[in-house]
Formats: sequence, structure tokens, C-alpha cells
Amino acid sequence: MKPTVKIASLLTAVLMLFTVFASGCSLDKEWSYKTDDNELAIGVYLTAMREAYEEAKTYAAKLDGYDASSEKWLDMEITDDDGNKQVAKDWIKDTAERKCLELLVLQPELDKLGATVDEATLKTSKESLETQWYSGGKTALEGHGVSMESFVYFESTYSVLRDQLFDLLYGEGGSQEVSKDEITKYLTEKYGRFGAVPVPLYESTTDEAGQSTTATLDEKQTKEITDKIDGIVKKVNAEKDAKKAVESATKLITEYLKASGKEDSQVTNVTLERENTGITEEALSKALANLEIGKAVAVKTGEGSNQSYFFLFRYGNDSLKENYQNDGVTDKTILKKMKSKDYTAYLKDLIDKSNYKKSDSVAKYEPKMFFEKQETTTSVSVN
Repeated sequence: MKPTVKIASLLTAVLMLFTVFASGCSLDKEWSYKTDDNELAIGVYLTAMREAYEEAKTYAAKLDGYDASSEKWLDMEITDDDGNKQVAKDWIKDTAERKCLELLVLQPELDKLGATVDEATLKTSKESLETQWYSGGKTALEGHGVSMESFVYFESTYSVLRDQLFDLLYGEGGSQEVSKDEITKYLTEKYGRFGAVPVPLYESTTDEAGQSTTATLDEKQTKEITDKIDGIVKKVNAEKDAKKAVESATKLITEYLKASGKEDSQVTNVTLERENTGITEEALSKALANLEIGKAVAVKTGEGSNQSYFFLFRYGNDSLKENYQNDGVTDKTILKKMKSKDYTAYLKDLIDKSNYKKSDSVAKYEPKMFFEKQETTTSVSVN
């Protein structure tokens, strides 16, 4: 009888081992945060951490000394969109925790307000994320034991529920509704509408084999371009009337591009938040932030064979109010900027009132687990 017991025990062990490997060594049996009504798998927390990691990396990329090929950026102090300063690795962990705790309180609060979850949006989001997972988006998470279910649950449910509660509070008919006049006031105080023209200081050639190469223009060619654009800037800034200055800027730069055979470098109109343009090129971002209505400026960007000379000018507030939506900026975008801190505080109050628990497992994971060495590149785009 003893051999039979041994064989049965061995078979059980093999089956258990097979189950573990068949599930991709999933860590999802572990929980991260929970309340009496809901429990989040550790994979949900890791998905939130991965998302926070990518956010923090965009902030770190704006700093002097950032090196994509080194994980040292995790020890740098970053500044997020709300002006909060913190060491990157700590910001990542705190942000991941905040998002998980918000996820725990969002559904109960929606239930309390009698709201019905937008199941159609949730379904579409989940289907899109499942496709993303199977097309390669899983790589950074699956290797750490995160299941597709945890990834999809966090990435879809968190954003859908958070947006829905936000709308119920601050949207049209909401309990703390923000009026159209308030949105317009914030728009004109915080945003600017700009015209931008990147004039390349390099030339591209293609050989018979179809291989494309770029080379920096020589000193004489570069000076011809920068002198001409500097001259246009001077003429625009000499105009005392802002509206006429904008008309002059558009006319003069268009004429220059046509005359010099650079029609590919057309004027691109863009609406940006002035103090947080989202542009990683520091010189360009600062120029836009400081540019006054009806004024122009020229800024050199890039390095080596990737240099450009940007001609920038700023439209008046009438153009901003009339055209910001044409530039891809919605009232919802502005509203989120306006109420970001208030909404975070609202959710924090809900979290503080909830009886949540934190698993000891959370402390085992550090942001550096997501580091992948990359070559540092420099690029600038305004669109």
C-alpha cells in the first residue's frame, strides 16, 4: 500500500506544479489592497505601478542628467503635472497605491449616488485591452506574473469609473457643476494658441538603394536661415497691434517658406497649457510659456543632424476661444485640469473613510523591476 500512496502523492505534486506553470506563474492569488466589499490582486497593483512608472519616466526625461540607459533616474526628484515634487521611485509607489485605493472606493461611491456604470464603454475598453495584451502589450507585465485579467481590470475599470464619477461631480448637471464661463476663463488664463514652424537645419538625401541619410547644414547655410527667421521675428515684434502682428507673422513666414522651397515646413497651429506644455525640449517649452500675445520668437532645438530652428508666435485670446477645439483641446480636458486637485482630494477623503487593508506583499515590489535599458534619443515635435 505504501508505494501506491507515494505514487498518488507524486501525481498530486506534478499536477500542482503543472497548474502553476500553466497559469504563467501568476501572482494573482496574492492580494494587494482590500475592503470588506472588494479585493485587488497583486497583479492589479503591479499594473498600476507599471503605469505610474511610465508617467514618472516622462517627467524625469525633462530633467538635466536624465539617461534612459540607466535606472539612476529613479533616484531623481521629479515634478508632476500638479506641481508635486518627489523622488521618482517614491512617487511611483505612492501613485500606484493611490490609484489602487481609489479603485476600491469608486464603485461604492457611484452606487451611493445611484449611478449606473457605463457597461458599453467598459466592454469596448476591455476588448481593446485584451487585443493589446495579445499583440505584445503584455511583455512588461506577464514576465512579472501579472495576468491579463489583472491588466485589463485595472486599465479599463479604473479609468471608466474615475471618469464617470468625475462627470457626476463637475460635469453638466453635476453636484459641483463647472459652468462654461468658468471653463472659458480658465482657458484664457492658463492656455495659449500658437503658430509653430520648424525649419530644419539639415538636409536629407536618398541614395539609389533607397537609404536615407541626414547631414547638418554648413555654417553659412545655417546662418542664412537663422538670420532670415530672426529678421521676421524682429518685424513681427515691431508691430504694436497684436492682431496685425499675428497676420504679419503668418504672411512673412509663409512667404519665406515658399521662396526658399521649404513648403513642407508649414505653420502648425496648436493650443497648449502654457506652464505645462508637455514638450520635453526645455528651450522650446520655456519659449512657449513666456511668449506674449502678438509676439514671435525663434528657438534652436535638437543636436547634430537633428537640429531645427523653430519660428513661434502667439495668437490672441479671441482666436484661442474660437479655435481651441479645432486644435484637439476639449472642454473635458480643461475641466480635468481645473478640478484635478479638488477631485484627488475628494477621492482621498473617501479613502480615509474606508476601512481598507494593505497586504505585506506590496512592499516586496520596487519600480526598478520595470527598468529596461534604452538608448538615449533626442526628438522634438509640435502637432
